[in-house]
Amino acid sequence: MTLELTIPGSIKSKKNSKRIFARGKFKKVLPSKAYENWEGEARRSMWGKAIIPPLECPVHVEAHFYYKGPRPDLSGCMESIADCLEGIIWANDGLIESWDGSRLHHELENPRTVVTVKW
Repeated sequence: MTLELTIPGSIKSKKNSKRIFARGKFKKVLPSKAYENWEGEARRSMWGKAIIPPLECPVHVEAHFYYKGPRPDLSGCMESIADCLEGIIWANDGLIESWDGSRLHHELENPRTVVTVKW
C-alpha cells in the first residue's frame, strides 16, 4: 500500500540546533523552539490522516523537502520527519527501512514536505 502526505511549511532540522534546559543540577538537551513549533504544526496538519493503529511493519519512505531559506541538512530533515510522524503513521521510526529517492528542493513560493510511505 502507498500513502502520500504533504506537510506545509519549510522543514526544520532537529539535529542542527539544540538548546540546554537546566533546573538546578538537572540538565537536558532539547530541540530548538523553531523545530518544536514546526513539529507541532506538522503534527496538526496530519489530523485525520493518521493510521490507527500506526504501522508496525517495515516501511519505505521517500521525502521531497521543498525548503525556503538556507539549505538544510538532508539527514537532519529525514530525522525530523521520522520523529514527527512517529505514532501517527508508524509506531516507531526504527521501522523505516529506506529513504530511497529523498531530495532537497529550494522553493521560495510554496515550502512544504511531500512524504510517500510504502508498506
